[in-house]
Amino acid sequence: MNVLKRFKVKRYVIAGIVALSVTVLAAVVITTMEAYAYEDYWDVKIGGKTVAVLTSESSAKQVIKDVKHSYIEEGAEVKAIECTPAMTVEKTTYSVSEGPEVVDVDEAVEYILSGTKERVTYTVKKGDSLWSIAEDYDLSVEEIEEMNKDADLETLYPGDELKLYETNPMVTVTTTQLITSEKQIKYKTITKKSSEVLKNNTVVKQEGSYGRKKVTELVTSENGVVTATEVQSSQVIEKAKNRIVIKGTGTRPASSDGGSTQSGSGQAIANYALQFVGNPYVYGGSSLTNGADCSGFVLSVFSNFGITMAHDAGAMRSYGRGVSLAEAQPGDLICYYGHVAIYIGGGQVVHAVNESLGIAVTSTTYTGPVIAVRRIVE
Repeated sequence: MNVLKRFKVKRYVIAGIVALSVTVLAAVVITTMEAYAYEDYWDVKIGGKTVAVLTSESSAKQVIKDVKHSYIEEGAEVKAIECTPAMTVEKTTYSVSEGPEVVDVDEAVEYILSGTKERVTYTVKKGDSLWSIAEDYDLSVEEIEEMNKDADLETLYPGDELKLYETNPMVTVTTTQLITSEKQIKYKTITKKSSEVLKNNTVVKQEGSYGRKKVTELVTSENGVVTATEVQSSQVIEKAKNRIVIKGTGTRPASSDGGSTQSGSGQAIANYALQFVGNPYVYGGSSLTNGADCSGFVLSVFSNFGITMAHDAGAMRSYGRGVSLAEAQPGDLICYYGHVAIYIGGGQVVHAVNESLGIAVTSTTYTGPVIAVRRIVE
């Protein structure tokens, strides 16, 4: 190789070494610059503790605004909002290589409002149910079941213990709002007495209806839970209509004209008669407690509802109006030869049977064939 060739090769080698050195140096410089580069972020703090980091001051301030307004009702006039502990925004510089975990506005608001969860043990009280406990702790029934897989939750007893999570809010937002809403006006029930209605019967003369009013209130709440309410103004939109009930005091003889009935409740008569099951049978008696025979039992039961009858089972076969046994309803008279009973439904009657059974419940056919069914009230 001649001298000129050797010179050219050497020159190329030197040039390559220089280029490689420049590249390496540039990489080192860039890496070094990145290592010492910084970026600004904005911390949202509650009581001085950072709870979220955002990329801009405006988004950090928006978090505070959204948290404060999350408990404001639509259309309300806001009088005051206060957070405890205080929420603040602070600019913080982080190195690029150790950047913080950044969230957006919605994520930060949800995290703050959700709060932290702490495991607690709940002791079941009288009247508790899974549904009421779930509502009190802002949980679902399914979540409680998942937390207590080893427990039998089919029946809860006072003293049972459940594992639960209790939410502890990061901040208490106290709001004072002027809220205008429409509310019901409750109606009153007015009871009047009348001899036109049979004793121990009631008749609704007028159904009640709720009224409406427009109410403006100054409402103070903590995290959405109302702590104080002060009515500022109230305007009636529609008046309530009172419910009027007539309580009967009247007495009337059972009709024996072969077709008339009295107004009343046959079921109420049957229910009343059943109170005396187990009391004694006394021939000629009419006491529901100390003893009665069949017709004495019937006349005393109906007397409680203002209907007077003869102490005679035969005479009772003519009272009210006749219906078939298939049509019998509670309160109807079931008549036999020399005997009478009160139908209670389901093919059964209550009656003063005999000295052995006293006042008892039996089937309709226990004392013999039914010869008449008479409806006294309907």
